[in-house]
Amino acid sequence: MESTRAFALAEKRRLWQGRLDDWKASGLTQVEYCRRNNLDPRKFLYWKNRFLPKPKAATFVELSAPLIAQCRPASSPLYLVIDARYRIEITPGFDADTLGRLIGVLDRQ
Repeated sequence: MESTRAFALAEKRRLWQGRLDDWKASGLTQVEYCRRNNLDPRKFLYWKNRFLPKPKAATFVELSAPLIAQCRPASSPLYLVIDARYRIEITPGFDADTLGRLIGVLDRQ
């Protein structure tokens, strides 16, 4: 009895693996493939989750980048362009608070 059950499960696995391979080769969406082949989309998803590898979770990787001041001569200005409507020249020694307020005002426009 146990070998019959194991055989039936192995057959079911082969059947669904074949269906999943056909689906991937078809270029169809899951829904369309199921519709054309009279398959229950919930069963399709169940077997897809059993066989296909799960995507790896995104991980955070901190990257270090050189500061802008280290990439340009200290005497040359920076230009901040906002929505291609505003161009702000930022010279060495600028006041960060004033720049923040200015950007806030422009953001509300």
